[in-house]
Amino acid sequence: MPETLSEPPSQPQSQVEGGLPKYECWFCDTEWEGFSALLAHMETGKCVMRNKIHDLAFESPEYGFYGNRRTDKFAFFCFECKVQFTQISGLFYHVERTAACSYLLQDDQCLGCLRDFYIEYYDCPGTDSMGY
Repeated sequence: MPETLSEPPSQPQSQVEGGLPKYECWFCDTEWEGFSALLAHMETGKCVMRNKIHDLAFESPEYGFYGNRRTDKFAFFCFECKVQFTQISGLFYHVERTAACSYLLQDDQCLGCLRDFYIEYYDCPGTDSMGY
């Protein structure tokens, strides 16, 4: 069975701990510590259609560096240490907190590119956002 790690928090974080940057949700008035927490919030389906964050991860050209098959239980993995995850937020949570894997968040690495892909996608959210 694949190894998994903790998932990101499901509630907004008011203070940055561990030096992680804060991210605001594009659709509601919440702020999150680390990109993983923002993704976990969006994976709940409160602000975007459920599974949209999961599906978008496979639309990025770099998905082969962090994704198995879209339908696999453990659809995501860490390129550096091969730990597997059910949600993309779990993978981001892992690399945000694991020094040996954190280089994957650099702009020219797979998860840095995926983060930028999400940011560019949601700068113009289209019809997948949930109405308030």
